[in-house]
Amino acid sequence: MSKRDGSGDSFDGKVFDMSWLRSTLTAIVSATVSFVPASSHAAQTIGPDQHLATQLRQSDEILLKAVHTANRSAWQTFAAPDFFYLDEEGGVTYLDAFLRQLVPMTSEPLKIQTYSLTRAGDTAVVFHEDTDEIRVRYVFTETWQRLNGAWKLRVLHITNVLSDPPSIQLSKAQIEELAGTYYSDSVTYTIRRDGDHILAKRPDGQETELKAETRDMLFSPGNPRVRKVFPRDAAGKVTGFVVRYENSDTLWTKVD
Repeated sequence: MSKRDGSGDSFDGKVFDMSWLRSTLTAIVSATVSFVPASSHAAQTIGPDQHLATQLRQSDEILLKAVHTANRSAWQTFAAPDFFYLDEEGGVTYLDAFLRQLVPMTSEPLKIQTYSLTRAGDTAVVFHEDTDEIRVRYVFTETWQRLNGAWKLRVLHITNVLSDPPSIQLSKAQIEELAGTYYSDSVTYTIRRDGDHILAKRPDGQETELKAETRDMLFSPGNPRVRKVFPRDAAGKVTGFVVRYENSDTLWTKVD
């Protein structure tokens, strides 16, 4: 995941870091088994299990189809009694409510594109990336556990992988209106024009290119959750910009 500063730029320039996520999943499994008695640790290994991955992938494919056909019995078969779904807005839905929300859909089920599993004893953490019929990408993170001899899905989290919005080309005059030095909490941020390009940097950072979504809204390629919105005064002059990250705004004031 990207790390951001107050200007809305990511330090690593990435929104979705696959290697980071895989290492995090391994850490989750490690933490899950950290409370197993010491006598059990010697016999327990943490790592991939191809046979189990094949089995649970088949289960996940059944569940994906069951979402679209509102097949509640399939979910009751594979989900643990304490199953919950965590959505990307932070909402938590438990099994009974989840089943009530299932309704038949006319669209095609999601298709699994990549699938990986890390197992530690009777616990498995699964990561898979899926696409829908218009190629929107979704990331699934799941916790499965073997309960009474059967593998059950206990936790499901889904988020969609965001992509950059369409950009427009601003005229040189429009870029010059946005160019200048901005200030927030003792930090400066400079935007300048380089031909038809918009370049920006902090004093301690590298210069990066910004793209325009509209005349007064910029974004950093690869960081689509964040926008820079430029308010204007009554005369139409840019007075600063607001870094908008979901429901959080940070104001930068133009000083020249």
